[in-house]
Amino acid sequence: MFFALIMAGGSGTRLWPMSREQRPKQSLRLVGGRSMFQHAFDRIAPLFPPENIWVVTRGEHAPDLQEQAPELLPDCFILEPEGRGTAPAIGLAAVHFYRRDPESVMVVLTADHYIADRERFRQALGAAEQLALEGHLVTLGIHPSAPSTAYGYIEQGEAIAQVKGFDAYRVRAFTEKPNQEVAEHMVASGAYSWNSGMFIWKTSRILDELRRQMPEFYEQLMAVEAAIGSPAYAEALARVWPQVKKQTIDYGVMEHAEDVVVIPVEIGWSD
Repeated sequence: MFFALIMAGGSGTRLWPMSREQRPKQSLRLVGGRSMFQHAFDRIAPLFPPENIWVVTRGEHAPDLQEQAPELLPDCFILEPEGRGTAPAIGLAAVHFYRRDPESVMVVLTADHYIADRERFRQALGAAEQLALEGHLVTLGIHPSAPSTAYGYIEQGEAIAQVKGFDAYRVRAFTEKPNQEVAEHMVASGAYSWNSGMFIWKTSRILDELRRQMPEFYEQLMAVEAAIGSPAYAEALARVWPQVKKQTIDYGVMEHAEDVVVIPVEIGWSD
């Protein structure tokens, strides 16, 4: 099975004062009268049945998001008691997907990005799914339009495949937001993409990496996983989640992960 996870957390600081804690950026109707969250749903709806599109968010945001996308099933909302960063959010979704299909592939997306070329984006996800089924951890890199210091960068290594018209490269390194001089060098080299924060992988692969690189969190995650589908789930999550250390997927996993592949894309992306 192929699952999509839309990460819809947010503290409401990105576009303050327009956005607020109870009305974060993804809920604002910024483009074409629809919210960023609705656009995130719209662009993947042709690829996934509604029951395969899941949202991880905080409990207080869920009612608004459900109202904005009534096609989504209530059971497909994963409610974090509190935000602990992207690594725990992704891990929590991964155990839900793994329970449903141990061979499943998941795509990790965010609710507050804009993508102009939706068709090309969906084509890239199809290529990434194929690579993920081969066991790679895949990320979409954004072809840089300028030497921006606002984004992290992904250094491309050797080319490994061309899939459905997209070139795929081994990731040599992830680099945090650089200064202007370094950014100019990176863009001029042609060997770097912006880090979009979009990932595609088998759920089993990301869980293996969490076990290897974040063993304390993995044990906490397994305590929650054991209760999925039972009346004890809510209590287990409420008990375990406040003890989980905050961590991003980039720092916690991707920077030291094995077999990471990047597909550079031009899709009219902006965050």
